[in-house]
Amino acid sequence: MKQISAAANSTYRAWLKLATQPREVRSTGLTLGEGTHLVQAALEAAHPIEAVIVRGNGSLPNGWPAEPELARLAALGVPLYALAATLYDALGLVEHGIGLTVVLRVPQTSTSVVTGDVLYLDGIQDPGNVGALLRVAAAAGVSHVFAGSGTAALWAHKVLRAAQGAHFALDLREQVTADALRALPVHWIGTVVAGSTSLWQVDLPREPVGWVLGAEGQGVSAEALSICAQRLRIPLAPGVESLNVATAAAVCLFERRRRLTEGTPSA
Repeated sequence: MKQISAAANSTYRAWLKLATQPREVRSTGLTLGEGTHLVQAALEAAHPIEAVIVRGNGSLPNGWPAEPELARLAALGVPLYALAATLYDALGLVEHGIGLTVVLRVPQTSTSVVTGDVLYLDGIQDPGNVGALLRVAAAAGVSHVFAGSGTAALWAHKVLRAAQGAHFALDLREQVTADALRALPVHWIGTVVAGSTSLWQVDLPREPVGWVLGAEGQGVSAEALSICAQRLRIPLAPGVESLNVATAAAVCLFERRRRLTEGTPSA
């Protein structure tokens, strides 16, 4: 196991950029993922892992929870690094983490044909919300998630943390413009707060549906709404103005899943 204890080390500086500058993820095609659950998910998906980073001097305590994962990674020939505790903590990946991080290769953007429902993230900047949205999509069986230019980098470490392994089950595409969505064989639906048909009352088509969700506060942009054949709202109790965007997505996607499962696309 290679040891790194100097902040000036070039390898460490590259990791620090990945941790603190999301644009580095897009430019380098690499990202950081912390925690045993994420590492397990990457291993199960046979996702490319470029390196392993362990907090401390490499002397692992007995009963360390991540020891099985570390053994699997070592058996695969993945380079192992012991990073001084102060340097590891400076990455700021997660407070009180397990002390195991992997450097992941970001997959190239897919060009495969879209064959099912799509979730489009329009200007959603909060990484925690974006990660939660990916998790909701995977759980609802929506395998395509596209993101506009104003959305947080899908493979940034905070998004990975929040998504809890959902990345490895999804077709993720970034920097997708509203114009590019027009060419897809998808019935686009915009989610808005008021002035539209209730989700409970509308018929949903049998063909693939694209759900457009915007940032909390601003909502879906006019450009993204322009591609939508329908605009829907979630009926809320009196006095409640809106939902967290991931919660709104869960309501829409699971209502869609319920109808598909029951064979009743109509309300």
